[in-house]
Amino acid sequence: MQQTSDMPPTRIADYAAFIPEPLRAALAAAAEPVAAVPGLSIAPGLRARFPDVETDAALSLVVAVHRAVCAELNAVLARRRAVRAFIDRETLPLVEKNRGRAIDDPDYATVIGLRDADGQVVVGPSGAPAPERPKVEVPPWLEGEQITLFGPPDSARMAINAMNALHRIPPDEPRIVASLVEMSSQVPRWGADDEDSQTPLMERLLDASRNLIGCYAGTLSVDTERKAYRLADEGRALPIKRIPGLWLPDGHHLLDGHPLPLHLYDFVSHVWHNRKRPRAMVFYVPKLEDAREAAYVRRLIEVTSAAVRAKDPDCPPWTVKVLCVFENPRAIFRIREIAAALGPHFVGGSLGWHDFLAGAARLFRHDPGYRIPVKADPDIVVNHIKESHLVLSEAMHDIGGLAIGGMYGVLFEDGDPASYAASMVGFVRDVITQMKRGLDGFWVAHPDFVRPGIALVEAWRRVEHGRPDDLEALIRALVPDPAACEPLLDFVRGPDVPGLEPDDPAYPRALLAADIAVSDVIANHDPEEVRYNVFQALQYLASWLDGVGCVALPAALRDAEGRRVAVRIMDDLATTERSRWELWAELHHGRVSRAMFERILAEEITFIQGGDASGDGTRRVHVKWAGPVARWYPIAVRLLRQLVLDPQPVESAPELLLPFTFDVVREADDPWAAACALCPGHFSVDHAGA
Repeated sequence: MQQTSDMPPTRIADYAAFIPEPLRAALAAAAEPVAAVPGLSIAPGLRARFPDVETDAALSLVVAVHRAVCAELNAVLARRRAVRAFIDRETLPLVEKNRGRAIDDPDYATVIGLRDADGQVVVGPSGAPAPERPKVEVPPWLEGEQITLFGPPDSARMAINAMNALHRIPPDEPRIVASLVEMSSQVPRWGADDEDSQTPLMERLLDASRNLIGCYAGTLSVDTERKAYRLADEGRALPIKRIPGLWLPDGHHLLDGHPLPLHLYDFVSHVWHNRKRPRAMVFYVPKLEDAREAAYVRRLIEVTSAAVRAKDPDCPPWTVKVLCVFENPRAIFRIREIAAALGPHFVGGSLGWHDFLAGAARLFRHDPGYRIPVKADPDIVVNHIKESHLVLSEAMHDIGGLAIGGMYGVLFEDGDPASYAASMVGFVRDVITQMKRGLDGFWVAHPDFVRPGIALVEAWRRVEHGRPDDLEALIRALVPDPAACEPLLDFVRGPDVPGLEPDDPAYPRALLAADIAVSDVIANHDPEEVRYNVFQALQYLASWLDGVGCVALPAALRDAEGRRVAVRIMDDLATTERSRWELWAELHHGRVSRAMFERILAEEITFIQGGDASGDGTRRVHVKWAGPVARWYPIAVRLLRQLVLDPQPVESAPELLLPFTFDVVREADDPWAAACALCPGHFSVDHAGA
């Protein structure tokens, strides 16, 4: 949608894709005006429930900052639309040109390197000289290893557990783990996630804000019937908030009747409430695509910082620092430009590889030769992310920035030694691979991996200094079964997997993991890969709609002897996005028939409704079709169909999901009917199967 002269100057045009006009009007009619902030209205009840967060001072700052930067945000989002149109328009003619060529053919043509009407390379190296960038200034308290637990902060109990992750010591922890953790003297980081692991229900986001304020102040506590939860006196994790992406609107806070940007609300409110605490001024910023978007974020930071200091001149000195999550395929080619555009605020970056793969799948959606690495592949990080890791590591180390890897999300089943061994083998492989590639840390999806992660990094640093014994002893302690341990040690001692040099013609595609002809694990169109994606995505969508944005879904891995072992995979919105793009591509390009998809979907619905497990116990339903979730499952089925079957699918799943976060839809007797009425044309009846 184009910005027009009769639009309010504070309106973000692209947010209509998430909140169509009738829904916007309904939200505006229900919202309550804020007397102290002209033009602002808020969803009913929020200020009464969160008077300590939704203060006049915080809200007036949010509005002032938005008025100052909204033109830049409109331009950034309009540019994204233009980029998507260019990619699709230029990819389609290449299909015929590539006929008869495999994707690993050096002459295989893609959109990478093509220039738009302005002469700008849209995807790929810009071709311009690398910008000069002075050394990054990493605050002393942020230096060191970046072992980062990632998860949402909306639960006070889970927030305290995350802050206390260093003290989560299982009774059977090997002594060498404790010894290496102590020698490391590192504290973990906590990626307090308001993005992919959150359903953006405003009550949850405000709970998250309140909990983080308590974490930084050291005052957060909660009592349950079973336990009193308190923050540890020392060794607490360093929380780093990840704000939502630029494209997501906040339909609970309306300015002149239109949604504010959710990232802006979350960022400005956080800075205001934590302005006395310099350590709170570090943020993960997701899904930036190029230097223009980074320049917008810099402007947002600097306008906010100036507004906060003007309102409270007694703030201690601090500079907002940004860790970019490089999870867009365009961004991986522009790391140095993005760092330069953020200026003194840039401190490092991480590689969020699930969203990275989903973004690449969207980029190549019209290319029938492209295959996304299969979801069932346990070695994606090892085999398909090498070039991206090296690009990030080299770019960061050149300027003294932090280079952080991605998520390990394969969790073990408590009390199951085989599950623990399979999970830990994968963890060691991922960690050591990232250490070999020069990264400073990684993300984990559960507190149980924090101490082993710190120990592994400390042992690896000793290997780098010629002392390999501790690493071997640690691995033998973590994986005591020789059948699993010996092959693992061979892997650890061996070289990294082969990769391509930057001057290889196929290198840009390898950088995007877009050079796979057929997976050596399982074909993308194999019925079992289709089934796995459907099974996981359907449970996740139902959970998201119910209000839980990250969930550990049962799955299975093969152990060292080839047996299927039960584990759990931590799924969030990023993993589900990559699943739906994998399914979409296989159907769109005719490798999977609609009949097969519908048959598998029906079978998985029946399996989930039964709540059963497979004969060997490795296929189990976690998100039950029962209780409060039961009302959301039929909607999850409709939405999955639309995401997979629509020939022109939405850019991001929240375009379909977001209406269900508003009370006018959520509390209706029939949320689907309410959503369809308030979002005419938004939901496809044909693809929804109604």
